[in-house]
Amino acid sequence: MTSSFRRLFVLPAGAALATVLLVTNASAQAAPPKPPAGHGAMDHSAHGKAEAKEADHAKSGWAELDAFHDVMSAAWHPAKNDTLAPARASAGKIVAAAKAWNAAKAPMGCEAPAVKTGIAKLVPESEAVVALVARKADDAAVKAALKTVHDTYHVVEAACKPMKH
Repeated sequence: MTSSFRRLFVLPAGAALATVLLVTNASAQAAPPKPPAGHGAMDHSAHGKAEAKEADHAKSGWAELDAFHDVMSAAWHPAKNDTLAPARASAGKIVAAAKAWNAAKAPMGCEAPAVKTGIAKLVPESEAVVALVARKADDAAVKAALKTVHDTYHVVEAACKPMKH
């Protein structure tokens, strides 16, 4: 780039060409070429959107809620796209996180009975996922049970607004 810059001042007659080359070079370095579409090309845009959505999910301030979210999210997002291996592998962790959350003291803003009832529902709902995984149920059954857990989680999360310190 420095040599192009020097040409701009050394060769004033070719200044327009040097400027074009300099601009073209800079834009080529700023945006890498996209891979060609076709066989073997992968679309990572959906994965990137899921990562961005998770990055946007702020921590609540309630450690057990956040721990449950982390485990649930790692299982649910692939399951939404019919990839059930992570859900099957982490079903026991979902139950453990639900039990820990259920046993935890609710912070200010999350003391409503509906929040405690919702969290308590997560334990048997999560255990149902484990039972389906244990008996090697088909993916559709595991996904449906996991969706129930996911939906209950979101109801509880929406009702719980702990204060952040």
